[in-house]
Amino acid sequence: METGRVVIITGDKGGVGKSTFARGLLELYTSRKLKYLAYDSDHRNAQLYRHYNSKEAEVKLLDIFTRGGADDLLIDLDSQRPQRALVDLPAQSGAFFENFEKDLGVFDAVKDLGYRITMASVLSRVKDSVNILRVLHEYCKERVDYVIVKNLFHGEADKFERYDNSETRINLKSAGAVEVLMPDLFFKPYDYVDEMNLSFEGVSKSKADITIKSRVSAWLKEFEQNMLIGGSLLGLENLAPVNQEETGDKETEAEEKALVNA
Repeated sequence: METGRVVIITGDKGGVGKSTFARGLLELYTSRKLKYLAYDSDHRNAQLYRHYNSKEAEVKLLDIFTRGGADDLLIDLDSQRPQRALVDLPAQSGAFFENFEKDLGVFDAVKDLGYRITMASVLSRVKDSVNILRVLHEYCKERVDYVIVKNLFHGEADKFERYDNSETRINLKSAGAVEVLMPDLFFKPYDYVDEMNLSFEGVSKSKADITIKSRVSAWLKEFEQNMLIGGSLLGLENLAPVNQEETGDKETEAEEKALVNA
C-alpha cells in the first residue's frame, strides 16, 4: 500500500515555468516543516538547487542522463522514508526519463517502497505542451497520478485552448488528473529573486523594497491556496491554509483591513 508521494515535475521546454513551480512547491514543504527529499536534475539550469540548497532546505543534484547517476533517488527513499519527495526534471527530457525509468524500474521500485508517483506537468499555451503531455500519458498510463499546472504567466486560465480542447485533456481527466493554476509573479520581484538567488520566503528577510516583498508575499499566498487543490497528489495531504495566528502576521492583517476601509 502506497503511503508516500514522489512528485516529478515536467515541462515542454525551458521558460515554461517548471522550476518556478518546483520552487514554490518546495517552499510549501519547508514553510510547513514537512519531511521531504528534493532533487534537481536540470544540470544546465539548476534553479531549484541554486535557490534552495541551504541549511534550511537541502536539495541534491540528480543525473538522469548517465546510467547509475540517479540511483540516489531510490537509495534515499529506501533509507530515509520521507512522506514526500520532489524531483525537478530538465525541460524536454521525456526520452531520457523513459530510459531512466526503464533502466532502474522506477515505477515498480517506488511502489514497492510504499510510494505513489505524481507527474506534475507545467503547461504553456504552445502546441508542444499538449503533445509532450500526450506522450507522457501514453507512457506512464495508470502507473502514476497527474497534476496539470496552467502557468498564468502565459495567459489567463481560459487561454489554454490547445489543452482545454484536446483529447489529451479528456483522457487525463478520465484518469483522475487534477488541474491547478500557478499565479503570475510580476517580473520585477521575479528578477530580484533570480538575481539574488533567494528562496521566495527569503525575500522577506532581504534588502528588497516594500513593493517587491509585498508582491512575493501575495504570490506565495495565492500559490499555496491553488496548490492545496492538488492535495495529496502534491504531497500536501491534510493541510489547511496557515492562519494569521500561526504566522504571527496579525499586524499585516490589520493593515490590510485598514486599506480596504480607507
